[in-house]
Amino acid sequence: MKQEERGSETERLLHLILANIDDLIAVLDLDGRRLYNSPSYEAIFGRRDKLRGTDSFEEVHPDDRDMVRDTFRDTVRTGVGRRIVYRLVGLDGSVRAIESQGNVIRDAEGKPEKVIVVGRDITDRMRAEGERTRLISAVEQVHEAIIITDAAGTILFANPAFEKLTGYAREEALGRNPRILKSGAQGDDFYREMWATLLRGEVWTGRLINQRKDGSKYQEEMVISPVRDASGTVVNYAAVKRDTTLESQLEEQLRQAQKMESLRQLAGGIAHDFNNILNVILGTFTLMRTKVKGDASAEKYLKMGENAVQRGSDVGKRLSMFAQADVSQHIPIALGGVVKEAASSLRESIEKTIRVETLIGHEVPLVQASQPQLYQSLLTLGLHARDALVGARTPEALIAFGVVTADGRTVHEMYPGATARTYVRVSVSDNGPAMPEDRRRRIFEPFLRTDAAEGARGLALATVYSVVRGHHGFINVTSEDGRGTMFTIYLPAIHVEAESSGDPGGEAIVGGTETVLVVEDEDALRLLLEEVLRARGYTVISAADGVEGFETYTTHAEEISAVIADMGLPRQSGFEMFEKIRERNPRAKVILASGYLSPELKSKLFVAGAKAFIPKPFQTNDVLRKLREILDLPS
Repeated sequence: MKQEERGSETERLLHLILANIDDLIAVLDLDGRRLYNSPSYEAIFGRRDKLRGTDSFEEVHPDDRDMVRDTFRDTVRTGVGRRIVYRLVGLDGSVRAIESQGNVIRDAEGKPEKVIVVGRDITDRMRAEGERTRLISAVEQVHEAIIITDAAGTILFANPAFEKLTGYAREEALGRNPRILKSGAQGDDFYREMWATLLRGEVWTGRLINQRKDGSKYQEEMVISPVRDASGTVVNYAAVKRDTTLESQLEEQLRQAQKMESLRQLAGGIAHDFNNILNVILGTFTLMRTKVKGDASAEKYLKMGENAVQRGSDVGKRLSMFAQADVSQHIPIALGGVVKEAASSLRESIEKTIRVETLIGHEVPLVQASQPQLYQSLLTLGLHARDALVGARTPEALIAFGVVTADGRTVHEMYPGATARTYVRVSVSDNGPAMPEDRRRRIFEPFLRTDAAEGARGLALATVYSVVRGHHGFINVTSEDGRGTMFTIYLPAIHVEAESSGDPGGEAIVGGTETVLVVEDEDALRLLLEEVLRARGYTVISAADGVEGFETYTTHAEEISAVIADMGLPRQSGFEMFEKIRERNPRAKVILASGYLSPELKSKLFVAGAKAFIPKPFQTNDVLRKLREILDLPS
């Protein structure tokens, strides 16, 4: 083959190669003007002849132009190319990301003559990397814990939420199996069923109790999804884990509260009928005494019967206390003094081998409470702790009473029904053995019987629960091996600033000239509120029941700026009256008050538009402040 023919064939093959490769190839002069463009440029810029002789830098995105020009000059000057990434703008305005490197072409004398630039369109790759980066960023920031394993279950990825939930750093978890979290709470059958579902290629969903790195248990809801490759083969598993520990505790608290409320209603009815029956029996005994006077044997049996009735009467009183705590004796008290008194009584009545400690924080606020009820409740918890310690193998038997201030926000996280800004936390703990979990869950049920000592105090613990709830407080019990058992009570604190507002240093109570409707069936309290409000400049209209309250509001709707109403009104409840008022005037400003209101109903009130809820017994200054607060709200 002649040399010309060989050259022509070589050129033909070169053009064929350039026409079929994806790489972008351009030959530039030393000023950056285009001398040649490979066919692949047509995908971005159109026909090649329109580009020849043009300034190649004009095609570069304005934000990248200086960087590309400087790199080109460095290549010409040093003869060394550098790989860079920049954007090119097509004739249609489309923007593509390009990765390229230039190399100097020299003439026969070794002088730079041209620059050949070889590049690649990496737009799709960068878009995919960007999506991957965004996906990873999202997974890293979600609240739920996420792990990805291979088909054998080895952890390949874990997000920060996993670290927070389990206590394992990512580096500690990678390469290990999720069984490091097993707590032993689930049996082998549980995991066999889980893997049977996954191996069938199905999504598994369930709840389980796992264990953190520090050994503490937590409950989680987990969804495990198989991840398939292009052929449909499962190559990974992705697990999303949500901590449901607090949620489960709240569900348990709600179930306990509902159960105890039902028991309280039942106990109240039983106590009423029981006391009536005992009264008839006792009255009959009294009549019989006059008939058998002088008959020693008959009088002996009557005495035995009267003693039995008296014991029954004591049970009836406990049932009555459990059914409804009496708030009439609630006064401001310092819990530290009550705790010291209960601890002192406990020391005198239990074995000297058990040490009793009191730990009272500084500046603990007052609570509105019945001192005798709280004293008896704390003593009951102390005796319960003594029972747990009898016969326990502990180096030193200890019962501890503790009193500290608790932040209301923290309490609300545990008990959504909590509304006070500050609580006083009272704890009674022992270092004895842990109680069984089924007994712990049922510990406040009336007449719960587990052993002789516990059975004797079953109603007393139920009464403690009732007393605490009657004080608008909360109580829970925890029990763990090696740590013993702790009963913790939270009682709403009295805010000193609300009581001492008349002092020079206190917050001033602002009155007003608006008209306020007071609906209260308790005559003394209604008259007191009228007097207090009028003393602050308000015009007061009052009503004694729900029907009269709504009729009064309807008559004076244009004048009334706010309503203060009790929930427990006769003829028509405060809630029913409130709903009717809101139907007539959706912007009505209503404050509701009650001695007790369930969290569910309280939430319902606020959703329905109630502006405030004030628990009874209340300080009048609290009412004045809350009234002024809602009156100043936009209508």
